[in-house]
Amino acid sequence: MTGPVPVDAAELVARALRAAAAGIADPVAAGLKISTQVGRGRDGGPPSRPWLLVAEDAHAWRWPAVQSATIRLTAWHRSEHDAKHVAGLALGLLCDRATAAATPGLLLAEPDSAPLSDVDPYTGEPLAFATAVVTIRTPTSS
Repeated sequence: MTGPVPVDAAELVARALRAAAAGIADPVAAGLKISTQVGRGRDGGPPSRPWLLVAEDAHAWRWPAVQSATIRLTAWHRSEHDAKHVAGLALGLLCDRATAAATPGLLLAEPDSAPLSDVDPYTGEPLAFATAVVTIRTPTSS
């Protein structure tokens, strides 16, 4: 008999953001790809812009079935301003209670840091990142 299967926090958040972003009419975010991988673009960067990487920075369990994770949202775009815009949009969508309500397993998301812009040290491309802490219910059966 197998026990509960942990939910992959980054993948759950990526799925939630894809669904939430699908209905957004935002010209800066037009064509946004949301992934748990950077891609195989130049110097390891994303293959297209805008691109949002969903990654897990920290993780904790409160057994029997609740976990929390710090999620980093990194956005690449054509300018630092646009990258910051997309990171902020993703943070807002993730922390919207409607997103949690529409995503089985996602109980809560709270912002941990505001979007900060920078330049990718590997590709030289503009990027921005923000973090949120998510609370996730792990399924009770596999």
